[in-house]
Amino acid sequence: MRRRILILLAALLLAGISGTAVLSYARSADRRALSGNQGLWVLVAKQRIPADTLGSAIREQGLTERILVPAKTVPDGALTVWDPDLDKLRLTAPLERSQLLMRPLFQTQVKVSPTPSRRIKVPKGRLAVSVALNVAPQVGGDVEPGDKVAVYASCMFDIIGGELDGKQDRRTRLLLPDAKVITIGEAPAPTTPAPTTPTPTATTSVTASPSPSASGKYDTAPSTTSLQRYVATLSVDATDAQRLIHATQQCWLYLALLGPKATPTVGEWVNSQELFE
Repeated sequence: MRRRILILLAALLLAGISGTAVLSYARSADRRALSGNQGLWVLVAKQRIPADTLGSAIREQGLTERILVPAKTVPDGALTVWDPDLDKLRLTAPLERSQLLMRPLFQTQVKVSPTPSRRIKVPKGRLAVSVALNVAPQVGGDVEPGDKVAVYASCMFDIIGGELDGKQDRRTRLLLPDAKVITIGEAPAPTTPAPTTPTPTATTSVTASPSPSASGKYDTAPSTTSLQRYVATLSVDATDAQRLIHATQQCWLYLALLGPKATPTVGEWVNSQELFE
């Protein structure tokens, strides 16, 4: 019986010695890994820590640990010990396991508004549609947010029948008789014109020549009045929004500032053949 007790005590003693030796070896391994370099203890994440985690939660839950690394590899701002001032700050980015804790990653909490702020205010029940429009320079300088404007569309149509069958003619008509300007600003000229969109550039002008060109098509090349290109955001209803967006892909759009008591009405198309009749 006594022999068994002695054997058990000897086994426990050997186990304790072995455990101590293993722990000592593990600690010395870190130091040997420094290869003669000066070591520095730094804080790293024990597990993945989500962004916006409060510093006090990181400390209380023990989400960090200290490891020994070569001092020359430690970047500026790395935490060597936990700073109590971090308790009130939040993590601005997620930390992965074994990632260094950096002081710049902790910032004061930013209160987020429940509704994002808007640069423009859209009237109730309306849609804000932004389109590139052409306006004379003086009109463009006088148009301001809140003004009432009319939008005209000038589009190309195929001629069917008659001497000009198969040719094209430009027709112009009132598209929107009354729209409210939300914002307006001068736009730079597009560097590469779209192949399928007949929208003119900033140096485009319009000529009212009813005679066909040598190719048989009516001349649409600008030559007279220089126009300025603007991006305008207009307040429209759902139906007019569709018409306006479609027109931007097919026609040239022109903005007209409405004067007092001006009430433009939609009439017949004006075309090159009947322009002077």
